[in-house]
Amino acid sequence: RMLEIVPEARNQVYDVRKVIAAVADKDSSFELKERFGKSVATVLARLDGKSAGFIANNPLFKGGALDADACQKATSFMVLCDSFNIPIVFLVDVPGFLIGVEGELRGMPGKVINWMNALSLVTVPRVTVILRKSYGQAFINMGGGRNADEIACWPSADLGFMDPRASVNVLYGVKQEDDPERFKQLVAEVERDTTPWELARLYEAQHVI
Repeated sequence: RMLEIVPEARNQVYDVRKVIAAVADKDSSFELKERFGKSVATVLARLDGKSAGFIANNPLFKGGALDADACQKATSFMVLCDSFNIPIVFLVDVPGFLIGVEGELRGMPGKVINWMNALSLVTVPRVTVILRKSYGQAFINMGGGRNADEIACWPSADLGFMDPRASVNVLYGVKQEDDPERFKQLVAEVERDTTPWELARLYEAQHVI
């Protein structure tokens, strides 16, 4: 069913809550703060009869990018799970954090750091599953960089500091409209280095599902 729920193209949206419903025990999902910080879903559910807390990027809203509300929501949910000894599962499909003037005014840097502090202090088991995109600092906040007990990737996982097509312009100064052939070649090179197999080779991920 995952092939029906999650599109292969990284720029197509879907509702990650359908992934949680498919993974968790039938009819066991209970979402918290559904209308707040919608780009991340925080869901209590059962896995094989045992309680678990899901923190999942939701591309249906803001492409899954994390804003100030989403950061606050994820942090408070981690604290809740830790308080009641509930293991945490991260489902990752995140292009990064939403920054800019509004983010600065809303204390975005502090909220990102608070999230990291909570992640380092919780004592419950943490499992990360990278579904598609996992870029930049958001990779760390969503349990990457050895911030989870186990990391698993789907073959569709895409890892790096930003989208490969955008990174070609940053790394090489090549734009698609200026040199389409060279741009295509460089995108292919960058994408080879952002596959889950590279992360597994470094043992930063323990499984590719």
